[in-house]
Amino acid sequence: MLFIIFSAFIFFLIYIIFCVPSNDYTFLGQIKIRLKSGGDQFINKLPAPLKNKLISSYNYLVYKPNPSVQIFYILLVISLFLIYYYCGILVYFPHKTISYNYIFILYTILFFALHSFYLCSVSNPGIIKPKNISSLKKKYPYDFLFNSEEKFCNKCNMDKINRSKHCIICDKCIEKFDHHCVWINNCVGGRNIKYFYYFIFIHWILVTYASILSSFCFYFEINENKLFEQIYYDVNTGQRFSATYFTVFKYLLWKHYLLMASTLMLIFMSFFLIFFFYYQFKLLIQNYTSNEKNRQEKRIKYMELIKETLEKLAKVKKYELKEIKLSSKEIKRYREMAFKETETDLNLLDEKQINEFYNFTKDSIFSFNINPYRKNTFLINMLNKICI
Repeated sequence: MLFIIFSAFIFFLIYIIFCVPSNDYTFLGQIKIRLKSGGDQFINKLPAPLKNKLISSYNYLVYKPNPSVQIFYILLVISLFLIYYYCGILVYFPHKTISYNYIFILYTILFFALHSFYLCSVSNPGIIKPKNISSLKKKYPYDFLFNSEEKFCNKCNMDKINRSKHCIICDKCIEKFDHHCVWINNCVGGRNIKYFYYFIFIHWILVTYASILSSFCFYFEINENKLFEQIYYDVNTGQRFSATYFTVFKYLLWKHYLLMASTLMLIFMSFFLIFFFYYQFKLLIQNYTSNEKNRQEKRIKYMELIKETLEKLAKVKKYELKEIKLSSKEIKRYREMAFKETETDLNLLDEKQINEFYNFTKDSIFSFNINPYRKNTFLINMLNKICI
């Protein structure tokens, strides 16, 4: 049973990795690239009909709006609740040292968690339409740092608002786009991100509180049955040995394997959610979206790679790199060189061009590190000192 639960968890974790947006320079992005490469090699060896079916299924699950993860979320909540109720609450409560009111608190938190899930799933993330595009242009003026010029969305056939993005899954432009969340089968944008913060935080409270209550259940078991004073033996060899922390843990895992597995999963989820909430909270302080942060990091990494390549090339050719102030014409030229689809052969550049391109990369890295959306208020500055 544990093997089935663990296998299902690993399979779903891999699926989530494919669904979660990440750039190629991140750890998650590298995992995704390797998994996709291995998957492609496996699929290419299959018969054509099966191969096409798997590819179409993959595209639907990863690149189309679908309720797969929402269904999994509901099943996960129901399964954990039933395990918790029948293997924990009915067995250990009411208890002489802890009030049953703590269970009612758990039910209350669970209600708010489901409420947050509903709000995130049905809320409008900020879909851009012809009727609201004028007001959004005033709300999100172009900053000329992240976006140097106004753009047009060919898929929606209308102007692209600054800080927006066309979601390839929903096939809609979203104002202040953060990301598409598979858990809620909806985008997270300017109009519903407050519900998303609520969703993350209340779920962290839920799994943390449930983990603590589970720990109390095991604590009752250890104390009342005096597990650290017992003598244990191996059912295979018959060898007897005294209790240790690991021995007691194995005993509890054997006796209450469903509750123990659920508790370990809840503890893992608690750590994951608090780190994710911390990441989102930092973005809130910086007035960034995760989409903008990923794009910023991707651009910086890309320009750093070009800069390092130019430094190595200058060393090989024995060119001296100097500080040069570039004109607007030269900046435009090297921007096109850096970001055009066909790669430039840097070996063909002369000393002057290498120096100009090198200075362009340095200036670009500095510019990309600037946050044009940061609000210099007292509260933001105070929170920055605490959290960053």
